[in-house]
Amino acid sequence: MHRHLPPLVLLWDESHLWALLLHRALKALHAPVTLLKAEQVRAGALRGHEGSTLLVPGGWAKLKSLALGEDGRREIREHIRGGGKYLGFCGGAGLALGSERGAPFLDLCPWSRKAASQRLPNFSGHLNCIVTENGEEYEAALPVWWPSQFLPRDAELEVLARYEGPGPDFWSADLDWSGIAASEVGQWEELYGINLNPERLRREPCIVRGAYGQGSFVLSYAHLETPTSPQANALLCRLLGLDPASGVPAWDLSREEPLWDDEALRSVHADLADLVSFGQNHFLLFWRSPWLLGWRRGVPGSPINFLLAMAWQARHNEATATAKEYWAEHGSKCSQLCRDFCAQTRDYLLQERRILATSPSSPEASASPGLQRRKQELFGKFPGYGGLYGEILRTLDELLWLQFSAQDDRQGSS
Repeated sequence: MHRHLPPLVLLWDESHLWALLLHRALKALHAPVTLLKAEQVRAGALRGHEGSTLLVPGGWAKLKSLALGEDGRREIREHIRGGGKYLGFCGGAGLALGSERGAPFLDLCPWSRKAASQRLPNFSGHLNCIVTENGEEYEAALPVWWPSQFLPRDAELEVLARYEGPGPDFWSADLDWSGIAASEVGQWEELYGINLNPERLRREPCIVRGAYGQGSFVLSYAHLETPTSPQANALLCRLLGLDPASGVPAWDLSREEPLWDDEALRSVHADLADLVSFGQNHFLLFWRSPWLLGWRRGVPGSPINFLLAMAWQARHNEATATAKEYWAEHGSKCSQLCRDFCAQTRDYLLQERRILATSPSSPEASASPGLQRRKQELFGKFPGYGGLYGEILRTLDELLWLQFSAQDDRQGSS
């Protein structure tokens, strides 16, 4: 049934929520996909997938590179050089760019990333973009979720999409841009101490395509796999050579129809859902969409969102034999860690609310040095992760890997 579709391979490591989002989109678009871990890539697994498209979801580009190591990066370059394709989203796009000092990347693309001081460092939502396909231009609303920006070099690349202006759900930091008057922009930038004006994005490249050996790459800072984003979903289909489908449906993390109603996993999910409600009650967290949290600047809403989505997804996946075995060994500890994490994070959030009443925090640091130390104990250092959060994240990530990889292997052999 799917033999006419191009083979797809998804790199799992260091993607978390973004791997779930992309995997879910591919399933909705009826595109069979093989999941690979970085350790498998290092061992040469891509050699069995000649000509396939390697999909790399969002996440920290540097952490993906570290997971791959020198051998894994070389294997990917050889795969593309030999005729494979690469499609990276956000952090997956950054992974393919030119290496930076202290951060070796794939060097598929000669471009690099703009320095934070030169770009819009923290923006999200839909942007109206000019897309160029087959020599024709059209406007499309494409979603971005806290991306970097390309720094073009001498090499010419095909620009598939450029930013034009913010859509109705566009946010700069934690500011809903639809309510910011042009005359107020300077005052907000002075208060926040960062660039906020989306005018900086106008005509900047959002999606680019280039050649590498006999293969090619497409790097997209737009998350084309975003649920209920029909123009982005249609572009994803065309890039992957898929027949146009109905798009990626809504993903509602409040819907409760678990396929695996394990007690420890239910406890993890319930504790995280209660933590989100606590953050909402104190005006620190809110729902931007049924799958995506919003948060006050400086509040670690993204990691909380990651854990909640991953716990929800694990409960709404089939309980494969390998997943059951893994969870029987690690589930009780994970549940207790999550209970401790949520209790301590509630205390942290209350303290952060007091601080925010007098001094603004940022994603990098709380306005209070003492509270910043507490934040790092819970969530690890920015950028990246660690602490109690990191332990829970790694456990849920492995559980989801065991669920998804077993399902995809079974479907691929049927």
